[in-house]
Amino acid sequence: MDSKPRILMYSHDSYGLGHLRRTLSLAEAFVEHDPGLGVLILTGSTVSSAFQMPQGIDIVKLPSAVKVSNGVYKPGRLPIKFEHLRKLRSGLILNAAESFSPDVFIVDKAPLGMKREVSRTLEYFHDERPSELTILGLRDVLDDPDRIRRHWQDNHITEAIERYYDLILVYGPREVYDPLPEYGLPTTILRRSYYVGYVGHHSTLGDAYDMPFRPGYVLVTAGGGADGFHLIRNYLESLREPVPSFKSIVVTGPLMDEESKRTVERLSRGLRARVLEFRADMECLIQKAEAVVAMGGYNTTTELLAARKPALIVPRVEPRVEQLIRTRRLASLGLVEMIHPRDLTPSLMRSRVEDLLRRDPPTPNGEVDLSGAARAVKLVSASVAEKRALAVGA
Repeated sequence: MDSKPRILMYSHDSYGLGHLRRTLSLAEAFVEHDPGLGVLILTGSTVSSAFQMPQGIDIVKLPSAVKVSNGVYKPGRLPIKFEHLRKLRSGLILNAAESFSPDVFIVDKAPLGMKREVSRTLEYFHDERPSELTILGLRDVLDDPDRIRRHWQDNHITEAIERYYDLILVYGPREVYDPLPEYGLPTTILRRSYYVGYVGHHSTLGDAYDMPFRPGYVLVTAGGGADGFHLIRNYLESLREPVPSFKSIVVTGPLMDEESKRTVERLSRGLRARVLEFRADMECLIQKAEAVVAMGGYNTTTELLAARKPALIVPRVEPRVEQLIRTRRLASLGLVEMIHPRDLTPSLMRSRVEDLLRRDPPTPNGEVDLSGAARAVKLVSASVAEKRALAVGA
């Protein structure tokens, strides 16, 4: 890349923490590779300020939107109509692209953004700045492949990917899950698609701080927490009788509703458990845990794989089956244990956790590629140089 290049990254983040955390991990990898590089992240996450960022990375906070059902959103905080919110966000994204003048534009997960809010910006790059690199980054699993294929075809998203994107990066290893052919993408798109491996979080916090227990506890995490109450309630109820010898750290997530948080606090009274709302250093808590109970979000899963901890995952199955698909694939490889949420009970939870603590970490059937961030940086750097060379030659 040229001196002091710029990267603009978009992560809509209407639900949970996963998109923003993955985007931050990639941004940190870019800056680590080239300290003179500048990365600007556009996000609607309400907890973006909770994460530490190194020099060279900054955030533009978009007005928040909340997903109320599959494909349906509402304003998160502003008392305005959603269409007005979408128009406002779309204008901010386009203005950032024009003002920041990036060399690379990376869109996370949603090819046209939330409710097509990135369309104008993609048209701007295509029409006004065709020499700049546009990248679509897809996590390893989006949803049920048939659902994705129908949605992309019915909404002309496949055509938009072909028209607007120079590069497609899949943040997962092909040998674990190979989704792109199932999404109905043509050969012209598949030829410029790359499976880079899982993108793990690059910690900037060092060792874990203010630990409530010594290493050896069971860690329970519900990701962002918006739909984690079922998991945490069953876990805490499983600790009642008999009282276990192990201690527990339970992280509800910052997006759990207040009533559920109060119930969790009540259920934890008298137990050898400490309830926390949020930790920016989750990878450190995972490293010091004896075993982990979690939902099956992308970032939590990659942190578990990197730490090689015995893990029991209860995946989300609504409104998307992304976590279910991922967890089943990893369980088939011997990397995690799984309970389907419909089967979850306190007694089953207790027996499976105690089984995890008795056994060594499961031996995987082969290694899982966790070098996604480094490989993505190399691909993007090479692709920028190649596209500029083509533009000069033209």
